[in-house]
Amino acid sequence: MTIAGRKTTLVLGIGNTLRKDDGAGIRVIELLREGALPPGVSVLDGGTAGIDLLTYIEGVDRLIIVDALLADGLPGDIRVLAGNAIKERDLFVSGHYGRLSDILDLAAELGTRPETSVVGIIPRDCDSYEMGLSPEVAAGVEKAADMIRAMVSDKNA
Repeated sequence: MTIAGRKTTLVLGIGNTLRKDDGAGIRVIELLREGALPPGVSVLDGGTAGIDLLTYIEGVDRLIIVDALLADGLPGDIRVLAGNAIKERDLFVSGHYGRLSDILDLAAELGTRPETSVVGIIPRDCDSYEMGLSPEVAAGVEKAADMIRAMVSDKNA
């Protein structure tokens, strides 16, 4: 769906704030809500919704998913995945309620899959039942929010 010739974008944070750094995606969404975003850009705390996320991505042109991402690098580092790189990774929606690639494949089968990228923040600890982020992941959250603001800026829309 476009708004006045502009692509619509959904920034979808995934994670569980009760499991330490797994809440990184949700914290990015909270930061993005604090400032103005261009018209046609919305943000959503997807939590651990799993397959129910299909409802929210239907009808958007571009989807930016932000979550903790197990990858090479240091805690707080950011990785951006797009295209086949998303399919090649065994990415789980937080809480392991489904693989992200399966949800996106189902959206494709339904004809509702938007152009998708993943902004992943490498966690230190996603296993502890504890609220709050590791200091280096908290710094990565700030960087990821800035990166997403640039991705959705008017000049990049």
